Amino acid sequence: MFRFALSLQTRGFGELALTDVPDALVFLFGLVTQLGDQWFFFLAFTSLYWLCRPRITARPRRTAASFVGLAFISLSLVTALKVGFALPRPPTADIASAPNWPAPLADLFVSFTTDDGFGFPSGHALGTTVVYGAAALLLDVWDRRRRVLAAAAIVATVALSRVVIGVHYGVDVVVGVLLGLVVLKTVFTVAAADDAPGHLDPTRLFALAVGLSVVALAVVVASGASHHTANASAALGGSLGGLVGWSRLSDHESLPTLSLPAALVSLLVAGALWVAADALQVVPIAILATGTAVAFILVAPWILGRLGLGDGTTQRAD
Repeated sequence: MFRFALSLQTRGFGELALTDVPDALVFLFGLVTQLGDQWFFFLAFTSLYWLCRPRITARPRRTAASFVGLAFISLSLVTALKVGFALPRPPTADIASAPNWPAPLADLFVSFTTDDGFGFPSGHALGTTVVYGAAALLLDVWDRRRRVLAAAAIVATVALSRVVIGVHYGVDVVVGVLLGLVVLKTVFTVAAADDAPGHLDPTRLFALAVGLSVVALAVVVASGASHHTANASAALGGSLGGLVGWSRLSDHESLPTLSLPAALVSLLVAGALWVAADALQVVPIAILATGTAVAFILVAPWILGRLGLGDGTTQRAD
């Protein structure tokens, strides 16, 4: 049976959380919440950029690069806001009692259902609204109505999952979704592609992400909130790497598609750089490592094409 707890101590309203939720349901929502996690975005966007599926979108590389830029915009904005408001998560957000399950599942339960740092607004709610909202507008699968309905369902489920697993209050996810809608409207206004109606310009997105990430890092440094330094550094490094990597190439869609083996090896390289950046505590090195990882993702088709390791297929020019 669910027990609702309402408190007005820190946010003023909407501080709603769930307790006494069955472990199996919490784990299920812990899996769902991964749809808005950085690792999932990293894997999905990289796969789309490297493997180029025109049935998903006519301009897979432009679309994938746009998603990367949008993810860094979201990460930068939510990092600055979380540190600026400095409102805590629910008291048990970083604590989970592992159920009596086999070791791998019990470890995943703890990993998927805990979080730390400040809690307002929800980064998962904001990020999924921006990314899946953009997907509804940019992709070519189905018709737009069905894409919008699917995006709304994913956003609502991920937002709910953050409350069910106990890492956010209700108001955190509601504000996150609303901010995500504002971000969507803004980027489709200021970063619309001049040469491709209905699409976004990745260069403008990455430039906007650079500006926001500089602000986020400055806010983190000024406040001394060291537990948010990694996100701010990743946002700045990734945005810079994206801006350099995308702008150094032309005719992105005409670059060769990576073969599956080449894509797997390249993914290991990019993933290792990303993990190293996340583990490093020195800000300049973390920025450099993240920037290198993102730049490598964007230029990998050109590099492997020069080495003759692509699969020989290309898409039409951007």
